Amino acid sequence: MNTQKIIVLSPNFSEDSMIINQATIDTEFTAMRFGSWNVPAEYQKDVVAVYGEDLFTTIVAEQCNLKLLKPTDDWLASVPLKYTLRNITYDRFGNIQNVQNKFIKPVDFKFFPAGVYTSVEEIQGYSTIDATIEVFVSDVVRWTIEVRCFVIDRTIQTWSTYIYNGEIELKDSIEKSEETEMLNFLNKFLTDKTIDLPKAVVIDVGYIPEKGWALIEANPVWSSGVYACDPKKVIQTIVKSCEKVKI
Repeated sequence: MNTQKIIVLSPNFSEDSMIINQATIDTEFTAMRFGSWNVPAEYQKDVVAVYGEDLFTTIVAEQCNLKLLKPTDDWLASVPLKYTLRNITYDRFGNIQNVQNKFIKPVDFKFFPAGVYTSVEEIQGYSTIDATIEVFVSDVVRWTIEVRCFVIDRTIQTWSTYIYNGEIELKDSIEKSEETEMLNFLNKFLTDKTIDLPKAVVIDVGYIPEKGWALIEANPVWSSGVYACDPKKVIQTIVKSCEKVKI
């Protein structure tokens, strides 16, 4: 009997999940949605990956014995300055009370909107935010180009802009000189064995005027937006980011 290779999609329809669903046609994978976050027992053994919002993927992974690969929580703050081109620290929310004019972002989930804040008191819901949540605090820089890259075993599979010339623009090509510089930077970063990376990961890089190309952040594949990336290559990367745990 042939075994299915199921990618479970969130019951909450999104543009990205519809792209993934469509892209599984004529592949070895089958995309499936269920009416809730519970995967029926008869399908669990055939689930090889999950794609959707963070909490959904965590719950499905537990049911289907999947290990979801992602960078460590403090990973971004550990990357050398030569790749980030800005100072980045990792701390608990309660420890950043005196921070001013910095970019602040929650490490996990969206406890508050990431953004530039003149003080932490400006953060929406400031008084109700758990002091123990982890956050990144970084210098403020201006990105004119931002690019998403899906990566397997330190090799770029597909990429797309999501910001170009400071505007939202999804495309899989840029000026040749920009592309050459971007790929040179990214390949240098990916081949640096001092940088710890999961087998499959999403790497975002960008261009800072008068500084050059730099790392923006790394994200788990199983919850990252597709943008204008090749969806079939995205599927392969999603599957690589979800490891079946033997029991």
